[in-house]
Amino acid sequence: MAAETRVAYVSGEFRPETEATVSVYDLGVLYGQMVFEFSRTFGLKPFRMEHHLIRLFASMKYSGIDCGMTMEEMNDATNETLERNKHLLADGDDYGIWHNVSAGPMEFQAEASRDGFGPTVIISVWPISLTKPVQWKLYDTGINAIITAQRSVPARLIDPKVKNRSRMHYRMADLQAAKVREGAWALLTDEDGFITEGSGANFMIVRDGELVSPEPRNTLRGVTRGAIIELAESQGIPFVEDNIDAYDVYNAAEAFYCSTSFAIMPVITVDGHQLSDAVPGPVTQRLTDAFADDAGIDFVAQAKRLHGIA
Repeated sequence: MAAETRVAYVSGEFRPETEATVSVYDLGVLYGQMVFEFSRTFGLKPFRMEHHLIRLFASMKYSGIDCGMTMEEMNDATNETLERNKHLLADGDDYGIWHNVSAGPMEFQAEASRDGFGPTVIISVWPISLTKPVQWKLYDTGINAIITAQRSVPARLIDPKVKNRSRMHYRMADLQAAKVREGAWALLTDEDGFITEGSGANFMIVRDGELVSPEPRNTLRGVTRGAIIELAESQGIPFVEDNIDAYDVYNAAEAFYCSTSFAIMPVITVDGHQLSDAVPGPVTQRLTDAFADDAGIDFVAQAKRLHGIA
């Protein structure tokens, strides 16, 4: 008998991962007209799922996609997907959770689609232990960031609060960063040269004891970013949003990326300019500890254990 595999929710039914496919004529495939969310569990409990689903439904409303489900139904389907896959997860591991939603194929191409005409809704899970295995050592070494020539898509073209699959600019930024320094992470700017975000993560600096986030008009307002802002307040760390440029980043006391999968990851250099001597810096460490308390798990120790990092 074949080994049991994870299952995914696909437009109303559960299918084995290998069969959880979409039509070649799906608008998400043809034109990138798909919105999504990536969330995760800590200790097998979904973290801030309500925040992620609120943003997912806001993205659908903005882009004119009707998924045919209520938010409560989406939440129930998410919990059932997790429940159906929990027994396949190794002890001490957690799941990343993907939500991908498109309007499906166009009506005249529906006959070529397994699911016919209607929206595509996919909920799938993937072990954190198998997620980007090369990144976890960066908790100790820090990230080398490169400000790329590739810029963020400005809000005047498409609102960055909409988390969508049209992300070629991120790929170009990653390629540019890698050409400058192997393993470097991209750091993008807006049309005026102000820092926005990484390719899949928000970015913050510590300046004069304050936590500073790029002014968010041209950035995704990340769920983890929001959690860190709340934690900074609870820790008595002043927080501001400001336009910051390369000069500000080069002279920052600390910097870090923040994203759902890894929470907080320290930055050690930007364009070769050394930041804090400590990895992570003291403010970054305070926020990391506070985040771990909030999540109910030492996520750094978990990642190191899962990936065999001493």
